[in-house]
Amino acid sequence: MSIEIAPITETLLPEVKALNERLDRACAPREFRFPENLPRWPKRKDQRLYEEYFAVLEDDIVRGCYILRRQDFSFYGAIRTIGFWHWPISEGLINNCYSWSLVSMLKTVLRAEPVLYGLAPTDRMKRILATLGWITYSVPFYFKLNRHGRCLRGIRALRGTKTRELMLDIAAKTGIGQLGLMILQAARAKHDLLIERADVVQEFSDWADELWNDCKGRYAMIGVRDCKTLNMMYPPGGERFLRYKVSHAGDVVGWAVLLDTQMSENKYFGNLRVGSIVDCLASPENASAVARAATAALENRGVDLIVSNQSHQAWCGALADAGFLKGPSNFPFLASPELVTLLHPLPAAMPQSHITRGDGDGPIHL
Repeated sequence: MSIEIAPITETLLPEVKALNERLDRACAPREFRFPENLPRWPKRKDQRLYEEYFAVLEDDIVRGCYILRRQDFSFYGAIRTIGFWHWPISEGLINNCYSWSLVSMLKTVLRAEPVLYGLAPTDRMKRILATLGWITYSVPFYFKLNRHGRCLRGIRALRGTKTRELMLDIAAKTGIGQLGLMILQAARAKHDLLIERADVVQEFSDWADELWNDCKGRYAMIGVRDCKTLNMMYPPGGERFLRYKVSHAGDVVGWAVLLDTQMSENKYFGNLRVGSIVDCLASPENASAVARAATAALENRGVDLIVSNQSHQAWCGALADAGFLKGPSNFPFLASPELVTLLHPLPAAMPQSHITRGDGDGPIHL
């Protein structure tokens, strides 16, 4: 038996498709499918943000795949490149004979980039990483309901049992649920704060670089957010991402990248129209102004609810100021031992770090 790990090229894409088809036939969860294309950000000589796709081959048959992204991060203003281990898909999900492929991938990626973070999609993977010294931090999740009755009827994540379904339906029909949530959200929000001006922009330019240079030293850890990087992550001309520049008295104080998504049979949100604060930047003292401006922009578009994941304590407080409630997180940030060393002690450093859905696997489920 010959085992190797090789970059995915055009010639290997049919084998990647064959792996996905085997996962389909075995009824593996739909989120465990590897992209049947080449990297969107290929490695180039002058590029600081790039991805490489790799396959685990057993006698030329693909048994697993993963993505290794390289990106510059700032650690209190000191810039260094770290890795993101993304989308590790293994045939071990459906056949224990191939459980070895996951460990093989992890060993290879750690040799290539020991300062690494990831998002473990399964409990088994979390256990494996924990035994190797990785530490998990759940990035807090916040939500705000705008159409309360529709949300109570439509949020599938809350309807795990018949009893819950009945309770939510009663709450929606009687208005008790809407009234309670409106009172709770209103109690959290600060109404004496001004909403800053938010203007739609088609791309990021010099003003974003100035903001980045002002902010990068204020966070324990933050992915580089200069205009070149932002225009790669959220390409100009695309209609999916909504980019807002937030200003006060003519000065730029921050920006936000938003989504307005009509869900269709989504396992969490059903058929609701979901607004998302995907990414954002401001100095910590201006976080509340930017969060409220982003929230107002999505409310004006008529979304049913708004969601966001934010790690920094100032941004968590900013969402509370805008009337958001905290919910269970589905965003586990896993740090390799070498990254933990850079952020020691991790429990104190993460609330001072700026991790959003713009990091990691991005807003793929939003």
